[in-house]
Amino acid sequence: MIVKTIKDIEGTSREVFAQNGNWVSKRLLLKEDKMGFSLHETIIKAGTETLIWYKNHLEAVYCVEGEGEIETTREGEIYTIKPGTMYALDKNDRHYLRAFKNDLKLLCVFNPPLEGGEVHDEDGSYPL
Repeated sequence: MIVKTIKDIEGTSREVFAQNGNWVSKRLLLKEDKMGFSLHETIIKAGTETLIWYKNHLEAVYCVEGEGEIETTREGEIYTIKPGTMYALDKNDRHYLRAFKNDLKLLCVFNPPLEGGEVHDEDGSYPL
């Protein structure tokens, strides 16, 4: 059985910060945990916009706190994010993620699982 708390993650290699300061990801489950997916608590900083394109991963996201929006780059569709909202990037959707006046606290699941230290590359994706 695997049991962890956010406090267990803080200050370790499983707490990953965006190079531009837009987010911090606390990675509770990773590939090495052999669950077939990774699980993260991610904080998107208030007032930020991040271009994301998980072309190598599928992601599902559940909002716990804060308000923001996701905008697809292809269609320009905008979806409101607030507590209780789930969105799934089932088509590797390239998008902008915006947090409004408060931080967004998100629970994220990735398939295939992340290995640990990944940060977005120049096109907004994680390497496979």
